[in-house]
Amino acid sequence: MRYAFALLPLLVSCATTRTLPLDAPLVDYHQHLVSPPWAPVAKMPERDGAALVRELDQAGIKRSVVLSVGYSFADERKALPDPDRLTREENDWTSRQVVQNAPRLIGFCSANPLRPVALEELQRCLGLPGMAGIKLHFGNAGISLRNPDHLRRIQQIFALAQRRATPILVHMRARGGEDYGAQDARLFIEQVLPMAPSSEVIVAHLGASSPGYPAQNDELMAVFADAAQSRDPRIRNLYIDTAANIDADVSAADAALAAKRMRAFGLRHILYGSDLSAPGGSIRAGWELFRSKLPLTPAEFQIIASNRTRFAR
Repeated sequence: MRYAFALLPLLVSCATTRTLPLDAPLVDYHQHLVSPPWAPVAKMPERDGAALVRELDQAGIKRSVVLSVGYSFADERKALPDPDRLTREENDWTSRQVVQNAPRLIGFCSANPLRPVALEELQRCLGLPGMAGIKLHFGNAGISLRNPDHLRRIQQIFALAQRRATPILVHMRARGGEDYGAQDARLFIEQVLPMAPSSEVIVAHLGASSPGYPAQNDELMAVFADAAQSRDPRIRNLYIDTAANIDADVSAADAALAAKRMRAFGLRHILYGSDLSAPGGSIRAGWELFRSKLPLTPAEFQIIASNRTRFAR
């Protein structure tokens, strides 16, 4: 079987049918809101769904995936009281914001996977209006796929996603970036993705973190690109987002390497995202930096801007 992400040379020439301008991706696949309870925790000003929609309008973007930050309240380093209640309330608030701004926003539930009630909360949240997927943050939760107990927990969540036909977005980078690299990408492909073969899965931040495209990002992207080139069936529903990686400070050499890996992985499976702190200070500026810094052709940018997953259609 041939997959779209492995057929880029045949697709670039026919990627000019989209009617929207290049400076308007169809979807921003990686965004967050800032609720009143989370604002003092994050030390950021509040940002509700209506504020995000205004930013999308300024950028000419039609829709955005809103990733609940409920998981953040259960980061044990914050030592917050009753973190499970705070997680539930954050997921509920995110659902209300998505509904109030329908159909512009697509909600993703979240919870710290290591909390005993994580599976229960994710199942509950997926029943809320507007909540279409699951967000996992390995670094915030202190998760490493090299830990057998952690791996089993993530496998359980992916099995839940498979049962619920639910997409997942994963911030894979381990806490502090330590003991993290190609081995983790291989574990993800070999032992995690098979648990949810029908679910669309998005790996955030070009495999590691943002901003920039340092060696750690490239180590993972090389593994994912090799899997795509070998047409590994386990990654047929795998996407990778670019949230805040390509900023004003990315070097020409790093941008060229990132572009090389994106092409090898397949531009049909690269998703644009700007994240809460967008490069350049706004969603629109982030997209302009993305276009100005990456050595891709107009047709290749057109492919990325036009990409739409099943859950975002």
